[in-house]
Amino acid sequence: MKKIKIWLYLLAGIVGAISFYVGEFILVGDEVKNFSGLCIGLGAAIFSLGIGQFIYELFVPKSKNAELLRKKNIEVKDERNIRLREKVGAKIIPIVNYALSAIILILGFMQIGIVPILMLVSVFIIELVMAITLTDYYSKRM
Repeated sequence: MKKIKIWLYLLAGIVGAISFYVGEFILVGDEVKNFSGLCIGLGAAIFSLGIGQFIYELFVPKSKNAELLRKKNIEVKDERNIRLREKVGAKIIPIVNYALSAIILILGFMQIGIVPILMLVSVFIIELVMAITLTDYYSKRM
């Protein structure tokens, strides 16, 4: 199984490199400029992820990998870390709301246009609806 994964990651790296090459050197016309940028971006991402995982699977021993996975599971399920993430999330929400409100006002004063402003306002409204829905859900559950 490990051999198949190693070759699959190497194949992903090669496909990413080919996609990057095609986007950079073959698709050079103005009519395919957007597709060229897409090939370059996706190719670079697939190449780096594929080669990174290939090197990881090739050089990290299986016993070390199992130990890292066990430590990660402990860290994720640790109650202290769960409470820390909840506390951080509770502090971030008001800050993001103030920043989003400021951006909406700045865009309004700059007379940018109604579509970007409505998009940001819709994010604000989605957050409000989710807060009401989740509060109702957890109040019934607990």
